[in-house]
Amino acid sequence: MQAEPRVYQLVSQERIRDILTSFNACFHLPIQLLDEDGSILMRFGEETDYCKMLKKHVFSPRACERLHMDAGRRALQLGEAYIFSCHANLNHIAFPLSSADQLLGVILAGPFLMDEPDSSLVSGIGENHPIASSVLLDLYDELHSVRVVKPAQVNHMSRLLYYLLSPLLPEQGSILRHNHETVYQQARISETIQRFKEQGPGPEESYPYELEKSLMTKVRTKDLPQAKGVLNELLGYVFFCEGGRMETMKNRSLELCALLSRISIEGGALTDVTFRLSNQFLSALQHIDTLDELCIKLQEIVEAFVDAMFGAQDGPGAEPVKRAVAYIARHYAEPIELNGVAGEVGLSPSYFSALFKRLTGSTFRAYLNQVRVEESKRLLRSTDYNLVDIAMAMGFGDQSYFSKVFKKYTGMTPKEYR
Repeated sequence: MQAEPRVYQLVSQERIRDILTSFNACFHLPIQLLDEDGSILMRFGEETDYCKMLKKHVFSPRACERLHMDAGRRALQLGEAYIFSCHANLNHIAFPLSSADQLLGVILAGPFLMDEPDSSLVSGIGENHPIASSVLLDLYDELHSVRVVKPAQVNHMSRLLYYLLSPLLPEQGSILRHNHETVYQQARISETIQRFKEQGPGPEESYPYELEKSLMTKVRTKDLPQAKGVLNELLGYVFFCEGGRMETMKNRSLELCALLSRISIEGGALTDVTFRLSNQFLSALQHIDTLDELCIKLQEIVEAFVDAMFGAQDGPGAEPVKRAVAYIARHYAEPIELNGVAGEVGLSPSYFSALFKRLTGSTFRAYLNQVRVEESKRLLRSTDYNLVDIAMAMGFGDQSYFSKVFKKYTGMTPKEYR
């Protein structure tokens, strides 16, 4: 008994059949489902006579299957439907069906032309393959049976296939989005690098702090698309002007994360959420080995900090807590206590303690320690101060307590972090 194709173990045959039937009826284009080897599992719309002749006189069916599967793999890498031209200069749309980033099948729409048939399409094949003149004439006649679809409509069809097919495998949707964002980000970074190249070597290049300030502004105003765009420009600078070295990139990433943490808190995000995001990023950074992974992780952390601010709500008692947070930001290195800060904002210690925990998601002591840890990260990265001096400068009192608190919130000792 022949084993069921793997794609059917994850996707309903009936659902695919309904989608492909409707697509064929609306656009009058052949469309088919291929398995992981390129064999046809179902087809709607007749194969064109032009393709039949090509398979008889020029290309083997297996060559077409390999080409279609290569297009499916390319679509998976791009994270979207992939419009391509085959070895016979006919156009198709490929959409991948995958699980855990492994291609299980391909939806293939086409063939079609995007302009009126031209004899050069057939003569080009004749120049590269030994074909009789009579066959070339017949091919040219059959070429007129291939449907012409305008480029704008092709783009609409490819997007429609994405919207129809991506929900079939929910796990695949996240993979495709991730792949698409990766390709888009790489393109934007490449544009920035190219711009630097075109400008040519100039005076001593310095780190573009104006771009960094712009990123902070976009995050502060919760403008996520623009924030991602500015981030890509910063990454392009580091790749081009600082050599794109992993160690340099990680150091810049840590600095950006610290800045984003502060902006997020200023924007009203819960402090425990913000510090947890910061520490998760720090932990993830230890396991990142490639620049592509690092760039995507930075995109994710920008999005997470913006989301944290969107989730923050003002409410009763928010104003004194904001004043308390501002006070801690100015005096964290001093031996401050809950009672003193409560007095600064005009509340009783017990009420202030409960209100602070409700609105920030963190106790006063935990919040103070996390602020001190975040600031100590900056000193560990950017100075050669010894651990005792840093502990005292951050208000911890002694190195042992500093190391204990630092490891609690970051998962590593100050020495390991440095």
